[in-house]
Amino acid sequence: MAEGGFLMYGARMLKVFYRNYLIFTAVLLLCVGSLGYIVVNGDAQIENSDDWILHSHEVIVEAEELNALIVSMIASQRGFLITGKESFQQEYDDTRSAISRRIASLSELTTDNPSQQSRLQEMRQYFLSFAENLNDRTARSLVDTPQKVLQDVEGVNRMKTDLLRLNADFLNEEYEILSQRINIVRERKDEYLLTLIVGGTVAVILLLMFNAYILRVQAKRTAAETALLESEEVFRMAIEGTQDGVFDWNIKTDEIFYSDQYIEMLGYTREDFPSSREASLKLLHPDEHEKVQEYVDLYMSGQLSEYSNTFRMQHKSGRWVWIHSRAKLIRDKKGAPARMIGAHMDISASKEYEIRLQEAKAKAEEANRAKSDFLAHMSHEIRTPLTTISGTAEILAQNMEELDEKKQNLIRVLNSSSIALKDLISDVLDFSKIESGELALEETPFGLQDAFQHIVSVMSVRTAEKGLDFVFDYEEVKDVRFYGDPIRLRQILINLIGNALKFTEKGYVRVIASRQTEAHTPVLRIDVKDSGIGIPEEHKETIFERFKQGDSSVSRKYGGTGLGLPISQKLASLMGGDILVESTQGKGSTFSLILPLREVEGAAESEQIYDEALKNKINDKLKAAISNTNKILLVEDYEGNVVVLSYILEEMDFAYDVANTGLEALNLWKDNYYNLILMDIQMPEMDGFTATAQIRHMEEEQGIERTPIIGMTAHALVGDKDKCIEAGMDAYLPKPVVEVDLKATMLKFLKEKQKAA
Repeated sequence: MAEGGFLMYGARMLKVFYRNYLIFTAVLLLCVGSLGYIVVNGDAQIENSDDWILHSHEVIVEAEELNALIVSMIASQRGFLITGKESFQQEYDDTRSAISRRIASLSELTTDNPSQQSRLQEMRQYFLSFAENLNDRTARSLVDTPQKVLQDVEGVNRMKTDLLRLNADFLNEEYEILSQRINIVRERKDEYLLTLIVGGTVAVILLLMFNAYILRVQAKRTAAETALLESEEVFRMAIEGTQDGVFDWNIKTDEIFYSDQYIEMLGYTREDFPSSREASLKLLHPDEHEKVQEYVDLYMSGQLSEYSNTFRMQHKSGRWVWIHSRAKLIRDKKGAPARMIGAHMDISASKEYEIRLQEAKAKAEEANRAKSDFLAHMSHEIRTPLTTISGTAEILAQNMEELDEKKQNLIRVLNSSSIALKDLISDVLDFSKIESGELALEETPFGLQDAFQHIVSVMSVRTAEKGLDFVFDYEEVKDVRFYGDPIRLRQILINLIGNALKFTEKGYVRVIASRQTEAHTPVLRIDVKDSGIGIPEEHKETIFERFKQGDSSVSRKYGGTGLGLPISQKLASLMGGDILVESTQGKGSTFSLILPLREVEGAAESEQIYDEALKNKINDKLKAAISNTNKILLVEDYEGNVVVLSYILEEMDFAYDVANTGLEALNLWKDNYYNLILMDIQMPEMDGFTATAQIRHMEEEQGIERTPIIGMTAHALVGDKDKCIEAGMDAYLPKPVVEVDLKATMLKFLKEKQKAA
């Protein structure tokens, strides 16, 4: 792995070096070529300038010889005239011909100079005239007088002077041209030398730069090799420290490299490890072979953004090792997969721990289900007889005027004890539901006045028994139609007021309900004030904790489970509100319930009225709603509940039949017509859910009128109401059944049935 990385790095460095080498070589060749061109071109220009200098020199030599020839020509002519020898005449003729040739030669040499050509043309004309005069003089020399000869000599001298003057002008101009050409040659030689110096300097600088670059590349490569070796050492130590096994898969050649840790993780040595990819794949667990291959294919196709997989591989000893594999895909320039590099981690220990946790979780869930089943069963077993006890206590309390005071006190104790027991069971069940997150609130419109009247009717009796002044002021909100859960709101207030009554021996308990605005939000605030024992400052933080009270002495003296306040605060929180407390030890406490004020317009769907004066009105409405043909089917297997419920039905002059099982209820329903069915849930032979479902099925099948069914169950856990409704029941009443709730629910369905008729 390290060697492969080094080779890749070396190849990359070599590629960069060759690229830069080619660039430097090209620049150097360009400079050398330019320098060579400058040298060749400079030599050519200097040579050309030298040729022009030689040309000018040749012209000057020819012109200077022309002067001598002119003088020689005159001398030869004079020698002939004086001596008459033919040799002078021949010399004269030869000189004249030479002058003509010189003038012609000079004309050819100066074809590029118009001014010189003009002088030569003028010189040619002078020469021709000069030659003619000399010829005439020669022909007349024997007959001319001395005076005439003297005149001819003067004329010849003048012509000679003109010729020499023209030739001198010609020479002067050529000397100037020669001087200019010599200067040009000097300048070109200076430029040539300067160019050679500059070009040589640039070439030397480039060579030095290239040499420096090579040295720098060598230094960087050396440093990189050193750093790479160090990083490889660090990487090796890190891999050894983490015990991760590294692999490097060349996808194109299908060759794969495994690190020592990878091999040792599976219990092999490098000599006996199946190093081919096909052989290593055989080590995968048979159940996971296809899954791993599919995962790799998905990752290589780009459908997965990262490769992170967990699977099992077989150890050399035969046991299965849990592996967490992570890898990175490297693609070539065309985007095709080229290499896959990754690491394997042995997670067998953590996986085994996870499996144990899952098993423990399954056992805990099973235990929780068993607890829930036990709680539901206990709820049923406790609430069923409690329905009889509380129902009997209520009936006796309503008819105790004929009894003596001692028996009346016994009935009061029985009634209050049954209420306390019912509240305790409800608190325990409610707390269990809250803790498990199963408590669901109802959302329904209701009048606050009706809810508060029920609280007043319940709590007034208890405050009167203790001789306390009890006031519930809700004048400010009596007309408010509130949207929420009326049962849970009453539960909170009864807990708070009951708590105030418990810890107040004398004085008062005052409840004030009002509208307020907090953080620009309208809220319903209900303050429960008392003149009781108060709460020490150090115990204020614990009063809302479950099963805790201010201190143990309070629990011993006043009793209670310590669940009332925690349940109330949890319910308030579920409603989006809170409970605040202010208290001074020995001077009383104030508990403030604050809830978001959600008002609705119009009357509530169903409002329950609880004061004693209106109970008789409900009875009258029920009697008015039924006739001799109306009949109730009471389905209940517990004899005590049959007695209590029968008493209520008889009191209302209802005709009714009793069924002790669901099957018996189904048979009675087949043979009789009932306006209403009161259906228990848990019964022998056939439970209430099954009986209700059978009735609904037959109603639909036969196309007969639907019979209202009110479910009554001692199960009071979350979901029981939903189960009743799903089974086809129309309403749900938890046990112990509250008489007024039972009557109000029955009245609702009987009135609906009358309207439908």
